[in-house]
Amino acid sequence: MLEMTSGSVRDPLRDDARTYLAEFEARLASPPPALTRAARPIASYADRVAAASDLMRVLYDEGWARYGWPVEAGGLGGTIVHRAAMWEALARHGLPQMALFEHLEILAPTLVALGRPEFVARVLPRFLRGEQRWCQGFSEPDAGSDLAALRTRAVPVDGGHRVTGRKIWTSWARYATWCLVLARTGTPESRHRGLTAFVVDLRAPEVEVRPIEQANGTDELAEVTFDGAFVPPAGTVGEVGGGWKVAMHILAHERGTFAWFRHSFLRRQLLDALAHGGAAADGLLGGALLDLAAVRAVSNDALGRHASGATLGPRSAFSKLLLATAEQSVNDWAYASDPDLAVGIQDDHAAVRRQDYLFSRIVTVYGGSQQMQLDTIAKQILRLP
Repeated sequence: MLEMTSGSVRDPLRDDARTYLAEFEARLASPPPALTRAARPIASYADRVAAASDLMRVLYDEGWARYGWPVEAGGLGGTIVHRAAMWEALARHGLPQMALFEHLEILAPTLVALGRPEFVARVLPRFLRGEQRWCQGFSEPDAGSDLAALRTRAVPVDGGHRVTGRKIWTSWARYATWCLVLARTGTPESRHRGLTAFVVDLRAPEVEVRPIEQANGTDELAEVTFDGAFVPPAGTVGEVGGGWKVAMHILAHERGTFAWFRHSFLRRQLLDALAHGGAAADGLLGGALLDLAAVRAVSNDALGRHASGATLGPRSAFSKLLLATAEQSVNDWAYASDPDLAVGIQDDHAAVRRQDYLFSRIVTVYGGSQQMQLDTIAKQILRLP
């Protein structure tokens, strides 16, 4: 176990990500049983969540998962480079995916940057330790990808706000404790200027979560209904009326730096499938490797920009496009290498590979469609009419 040094002036692991990585690799030379369990193919999503949560508890208790997060928020200091190094090392040692802890790299940076410090210091450590999980309530049945048209409302009441409305396609809501909800606090005509971000406790009696079974058989998605759910002032993220800024901060991570984390596990997925590959699919394999290399180069740049305090802005659209292409390339090759994947035996190994392939068909939609990313590049980077 690491010696916790949050109060010390000098911490070699915090001050140098390479030292951190070397020490973490040494730790993984004798992998904790929780990593061995989480590295197995697990078809049941509920069991996968439990295994991932157990691993997070071990990584937090030993200190590794606290690096890369501010001390005042319960971390041990360092930058996103520490987090990138930790998850890539875990993938290298067999972990197949982050599961619902992908939200650590999508939501937590925004909570740290724009959330109420006392609230963040209370909830982030429990997120990092796998005790409490989070989801993101953006999409709505009648708004689709047009965030500025959302209808979920939040009205001021004594001591806070009450949130009423419906969210859909909410990833991991079934397993989450908290939901970061984008709600309308202004008029419908105010569009994106009338939005505010709130953290809603999904355990509240005014909240109903209905899981949605996906085509790949998992229940990762859900519909969430809020019927006057109360949010105290501590649960407001950013300013009232500043929800668009919060949303853009989240999407910059989901479309930008997250590509590094995802590509590490796509590479793991590709390496695990190599034994099934035949010469006939070598062309697809080469394409998948090149696509992964492109994601690695672009997302490495995004990590560096974030670590130096720069904002990613519209450039994150490049990462999102390249990541979607790479994810489909890896799975196209996996399917071409093993056509029996579609109808093969139903053990956990085959089931997970089938889930991965089917999930890869939707990656050009979630987090902003491929067309939206191209539109962003055309208008905001190339300045096309």
